Amino acid sequence: MSANSQLLDQYVERYNAGDLDGVMDLYAEDAVQIMPEGTFIGRSAIRDRLARDLIALPDISWTVLSFVEQGETFADEWSFVATHTGPFRLPYGIDFPPTGKQLEIRGMELCVVRDGKLVVDNLYYDNMAALGQIGLIPQGATA
Repeated sequence: MSANSQLLDQYVERYNAGDLDGVMDLYAEDAVQIMPEGTFIGRSAIRDRLARDLIALPDISWTVLSFVEQGETFADEWSFVATHTGPFRLPYGIDFPPTGKQLEIRGMELCVVRDGKLVVDNLYYDNMAALGQIGLIPQGATA
């Protein structure tokens, strides 16, 4: 098993367990996470964003479906299933109350690793579909 594959396995195991401190140990201090809802620069910003998800979706089950790597770069396809049982903090500071609805999305990420730590985590998924599944926007809405 390669170092990149081990890093991803550790990430998934810790994230699924809700171990935010453990997940953050896998990021470099100057890491950047890029997602449909924005770019998060540095461990503090990434931590805040991940905490928001773990509060809103505490039963997260992240599964890696495929994995490829080249040097210090890897990509993986994943699925994510969770139930919206906690408040979801919106970017403008308002909490969207729990709906009890199931969220299921698939996506991909492209990661860059330096010295065994994530420095770039670039995630691709349909954010509008995810928000529609929990009732934040009407399903079928488009950007």
